[in-house]
Amino acid sequence: MPTLSSSSRPKWNSGMRLLPAAPYRPKRLCSSQLLQQCLESHAQPLLKQNLTQTRLARPTTRTPRHRRSTSCRGLRHPFQHRTVQNRNSNLEGTPLPHPYDDRILERILETKLAATAIPRIINRLFPGWCQANNFDAIAGGRILIIWNPTVIDLYSEDISPQVIHCRVTNKSSQLSFYISFTYGLYTVVNRRSMWEKLLELGRPLNMSWIILGDFNCVKSPAEKQLGVPTTWYELKDFADCCLALGLHDAQTTGCYYTWYSNSDSNPVWCKLDRVLLNNDWLEAGLHCTAHFHPPGCLSDHSPGIVSIFDNPAPKPKPFRFFNMWADHPDFIPTVEGRWGLNVEGTPQFRLCRKLKVLKSSLKAFNNLHYSHISARAKEADLALQDAQTHLESNPRDVTVRDSLGDLRKKATFLAEAERHFYFQKAKIHF
Repeated sequence: MPTLSSSSRPKWNSGMRLLPAAPYRPKRLCSSQLLQQCLESHAQPLLKQNLTQTRLARPTTRTPRHRRSTSCRGLRHPFQHRTVQNRNSNLEGTPLPHPYDDRILERILETKLAATAIPRIINRLFPGWCQANNFDAIAGGRILIIWNPTVIDLYSEDISPQVIHCRVTNKSSQLSFYISFTYGLYTVVNRRSMWEKLLELGRPLNMSWIILGDFNCVKSPAEKQLGVPTTWYELKDFADCCLALGLHDAQTTGCYYTWYSNSDSNPVWCKLDRVLLNNDWLEAGLHCTAHFHPPGCLSDHSPGIVSIFDNPAPKPKPFRFFNMWADHPDFIPTVEGRWGLNVEGTPQFRLCRKLKVLKSSLKAFNNLHYSHISARAKEADLALQDAQTHLESNPRDVTVRDSLGDLRKKATFLAEAERHFYFQKAKIHF
């Protein structure tokens, strides 16, 4: 809302002197009041004011975990409330069943909240959760971490103005790793304490370590588009730190540049937010990917989803012989064609070689005749029913009448194959 100028309509004070009216200033709410206003306007509580959020999924039998990292700038307008709510969804875009139902760990950057407001907000948003912050290390606070103590144990081993270093242990799998949350300051000189802290923390580590956050700088000239070109002076500290600690970027999809200046006259794109992994993480073969979405209208930073230990590489399925194959008329010719292969070597080698070739042929045979057996059986049965219905209405249709026998034979064959398939899977022998 525009403010009134000093030449606005005059008014008389108690001393009858003519004074200009004070400029009109709209009432400004603090961050905690804005957050409370947001909570009261929605049935589901959300995160909130200038935040970066991190999520891990509840562990399953393979202990998958998700970490979501998003950034937004303020909740001063009602449309921003809905935007935050829309972003509080899973990777497929489906709203989460509950605001904290499948999250284990939250990270909030640029909270702009008073330390005294944190307990009340956490109790409202995440009842029973624990928190750690660096509000005592820097004026105003930069990083707030919230986690579910029933799922993970988190120990904040080092807290500094730009880094919170933690050790996380999953209670179900007892798998432990280190995680550092960063928020780099705005100048090269001020960020040097962050690089020094990461070097101090990382050099003695011999465990898996992940670092994620807003570093407020790029690592190479290619990570900045338009604007003032970056200099080696600005890049050197970041590059030296990654080289000394053996840090590598996690696999990333989505937006390459994670920050946009939102300036039509001077647009600038930079990669400021990233996820780094140490050599121990990579050598352990642990999964980690990050996906950055477009910033949208709510923020100048791209909201990111970081998934760790999720979607592991599928293990190869063992070969299984299905009894239903033997009923197919092409089964014996397929076996004879491969078993007659001329192989030289010892008897044991010839046997193994023929079995290996036969296995690949039987897999192709199964895909050709029996893949999606239930769908095939249902489709054949529906085709038979349609033909029977058509023949009832048109009894003189010779074409349909002649094909009825083949359709019935195919439907019966596939229905029997489906029965054998499920009986064998269930180990039923009758």
